[in-house]
Amino acid sequence: MVVTAALSAVIGTLSAGATNIVTYTLLDSVTTTADELIMTFRRICNENDRTNILFDLTSSNSSFTIYKVEWTNGGVLNEPLEPFSLIAQGDEIEGKSSRWHISLDFPFSNAFHEEDVLLLTTDRGVIYCPTSRAGQLQRTIDLLRYDYEKELDSTKRSSRNAWAILGIVVCMAVVAGVIVGIVVRRRFVRKRKEIEELSLLVVERSDRNRELQAKIDALYGSRLDTLNMLCNEYFEKNESDRVKLSLYNEVEKHILALRDSKSVTQLEDIVNTYLDGIVLKVREQIPSLSAGDIKFLTYLYAGFSPRAVCIFTDIKIKNFYNRRSRLKERMLDSGAPDRLLFVSKM
Repeated sequence: MVVTAALSAVIGTLSAGATNIVTYTLLDSVTTTADELIMTFRRICNENDRTNILFDLTSSNSSFTIYKVEWTNGGVLNEPLEPFSLIAQGDEIEGKSSRWHISLDFPFSNAFHEEDVLLLTTDRGVIYCPTSRAGQLQRTIDLLRYDYEKELDSTKRSSRNAWAILGIVVCMAVVAGVIVGIVVRRRFVRKRKEIEELSLLVVERSDRNRELQAKIDALYGSRLDTLNMLCNEYFEKNESDRVKLSLYNEVEKHILALRDSKSVTQLEDIVNTYLDGIVLKVREQIPSLSAGDIKFLTYLYAGFSPRAVCIFTDIKIKNFYNRRSRLKERMLDSGAPDRLLFVSKM
């Protein structure tokens, strides 16, 4: 919908042959941004000893006021033949886009120049528009140059921002890479130290086990060799019961010697020395164990075979496994801090 009407109010003081003419058109849609006035030059010509200038003024959404209009012609400032001012307001145009068609008469000019400019002093500032084709072209070029430079500046700023962001991202990536490298290196060094420490512990444990075995061999080796020799002689002397009885008594005497409290105490000291006081810890943390249980554990921790333990403790082989299982259960149920260590060494 387009509505065109003559301005109902007289603009300025007009003579009978009015020289200033104003009409306006209401538009369906907003064509300019809010609070902006756009002047468009339409025509300039000489007629009836006057210079007539026709231009459009587009506004949107709000009223405006023109205080005065001036025309610069060849460096001379001219005012309209009739005083001109305009107050554009009212419910009909408020909040709508409007285009104002204004025709003004100025003193006659016999020459138009490229630099001629029409100036409007308004409540939104001074608006100007060239009144020559060359001036219009130059203004268009200036506007295009301004838009180009503005867009170029925006592009440069965007480019600088993009490079800055890229630089920040790269720096952050480098810093993150350095941090990750440092963390990985520290973990690698720590793991290597742990492996070296574990290797040293394994070597130390192996050495201590060899020393333990050597001590046990020194304590029991000669006695076991003698016992083995007597057993061999016992089975070789089948023809004489009296010799067998003598050899049996010798074997029993050696076995009893291996069971005596002095030998067990020496063995316990050796085990404590090379297994970090394990028997002593068992006594302290599980005081409910009997002396027989401690003796049984001492033989196990010393590394004797089930048959050897059966000989030293005078039990049958099937009872050996039952007793070891019961001891493990009692240790695990005792709540002792080192119960897992105690069970693992059995």
